[in-house]
Amino acid sequence: MAHDPLSPSEALRTPIGAVLAALSLLVFVYSLVIIGQILFGVIVVLTLSVGPYLSYRLFAALDALADGAQRLADAREREVEGDARFDRPVDREASETRERSSERVTERER
Repeated sequence: MAHDPLSPSEALRTPIGAVLAALSLLVFVYSLVIIGQILFGVIVVLTLSVGPYLSYRLFAALDALADGAQRLADAREREVEGDARFDRPVDREASETRERSSERVTERER
């Protein structure tokens, strides 16, 4: 079953998103005030915020891909079962035998 992945604003409203946002903000403030390195804060904030979100989106895309492949396999299986039900070799041979026997009867009657 496919689902709609969360947008970044919706992801921030979840408990995990709020915790990651707060942690990212604390790390960024820590890097500015205590360490004095802006680049360190930016790298950590991007890792904490963008990393899980991209992982989630990748998982959602792979889930949708697997769901589509499963639906295609189910459709092909139904097609094969439908064809097999009406065109079994046993039925074909039986109908050919009946046709031949009816032809023989008509030939004998002549």
